[in-house]
Amino acid sequence: MKSDNTVTISRYRMATLIEQARFALIHAILLAIAFVSVMPFVWMFFGSFKSYVELTSGESLVPLAWTVDNYRAILFRANFPQAFWNSTIVSLIVTGCVVLTSAAAAYVFAKYRFWGKEQLFIVILSTMMVPFAVVLVPLYVTIADIGLNNKLGGVIVPVLFSTFGIFLMRQFLEGIPSDLIDAGRIDGASEWWIFSRIIIPLSTAPMAALAVFTFLFNWDNFLWPLVVLTSPKSQTLPLVLAGLRSLYWERYDMWAAGSMLTVAPVMLLYAVAQKQFIRGITMTGLKA
Repeated sequence: MKSDNTVTISRYRMATLIEQARFALIHAILLAIAFVSVMPFVWMFFGSFKSYVELTSGESLVPLAWTVDNYRAILFRANFPQAFWNSTIVSLIVTGCVVLTSAAAAYVFAKYRFWGKEQLFIVILSTMMVPFAVVLVPLYVTIADIGLNNKLGGVIVPVLFSTFGIFLMRQFLEGIPSDLIDAGRIDGASEWWIFSRIIIPLSTAPMAALAVFTFLFNWDNFLWPLVVLTSPKSQTLPLVLAGLRSLYWERYDMWAAGSMLTVAPVMLLYAVAQKQFIRGITMTGLKA
């Protein structure tokens, strides 16, 4: 009997050691992936405060002589302030409109019953399969015909709604009990009241996740603004950042400073909305 207990304890200890080793291996792999992912941003941050000579010839990661000359040169020579303002306007307007239109359309597809609903939803989802290059020329011709060429409106109007946003919000809204909505209708609440006072307050988490996705996409969008926006005063940050190659061909210190100015707002937004973002992704059943 004592021998059996000893064998059982030994097996339990062995299983515990194997489980601990497995978790240690998983954490080691995750730490390695995190290091590889974060290290370029760390290098970019410290590199933006180095002079060109120190950045290209120095061996230390941390600057030996901190300087803000790179930021000063970009802010006053590369049209960065205007581009920053343009990107902010485009990203905020598009994000607000996409969140509202996606929530409204998703509410219709999730809680309303009408003929052809599923077929229409499949048709809308199928637009995600169409490469943007296919509609690039027709979209540009349309934007030029309505007079939005070389204007921020030409960048904003084509992306005021999002197929991905509708799909994301519909996944969540289908989990809201229909009895809650029916109770509001029985009490005499209008559809707008139900949407604004019940649906939106319950959907803050997926709406926050959608807002982060949309803001990030529009903040970093390059191809469509490159086609539509031609004058320097109307360009967004990615276009100005790409133009730094012609102004400072080998000035990696300038590129690092410009990249930090471009990435910082997105990192700040994610830091603020991190909890809502993760909660929204979890509740909608999507993988980040």
